[in-house]
Amino acid sequence: MIKPIQAKMLMFDLDDTLVDDGVATETAAKALFSKYQPQQTNDALSHWKRALKLHYPAFLQGKLSAAEMRQARAREALQDNSLSDEEAEQAFEYFMQQYIAATVLYGDTLDCLNKLKQQGWRLALVSNGPEDMQQRKVRAAGLLDYFEFVLTAEAAGVAKPKPSIFQQAAKLAKLSVEQCAYVGDNLVNDAQGANAAGMGSVWLQRDASSEPEHQPMDEVNWKIASLNQLHQCVCLA
Repeated sequence: MIKPIQAKMLMFDLDDTLVDDGVATETAAKALFSKYQPQQTNDALSHWKRALKLHYPAFLQGKLSAAEMRQARAREALQDNSLSDEEAEQAFEYFMQQYIAATVLYGDTLDCLNKLKQQGWRLALVSNGPEDMQQRKVRAAGLLDYFEFVLTAEAAGVAKPKPSIFQQAAKLAKLSVEQCAYVGDNLVNDAQGANAAGMGSVWLQRDASSEPEHQPMDEVNWKIASLNQLHQCVCLA
């Protein structure tokens, strides 16, 4: 029989793992374009995603500051390079306000976290999102009290899947990486990244419909389709 991962702490990704980033992004993008570019509201999401794809990797690589990334994304999405830094910041902040208001948890999130806390698990968040955005999102979603800390790529100075961010998280917890396990929806950044750093890893594939699977061939310990299945994959050491 395949044994579950034994760990002293569970660390989670945030976007598309605990909160539905897709719903919030689409809602906020449409609101942004309704205000700034109403004639293009129907294409708002595609413009916003294009801007994210163009400029977010540079932020994760340390080539852009958080402010430079926000401004570049606002200008690119709205297709308006005439926006001053202040105007671009105002546009991005408007998006953020709409995004936070539209942030929703998946139906299995609170049930999973409550059960884990009742069982005595220590919990933390490790995210590639910007510091301000993720901290605001965690508070708005009512998740702050569940976690000992929230470590973002911006605060860590390095992004998933680099081993260093997982190592920093373990250090914050005063544990070894081997004493931690990680849960996230992105195969490369979350599951394989954590596994390569020495943590047990659980890949949450929400579009799948199956029982938990042992996944050693993918450099992942387990694959699940819902957080309701997590208890079958992890054991408190």
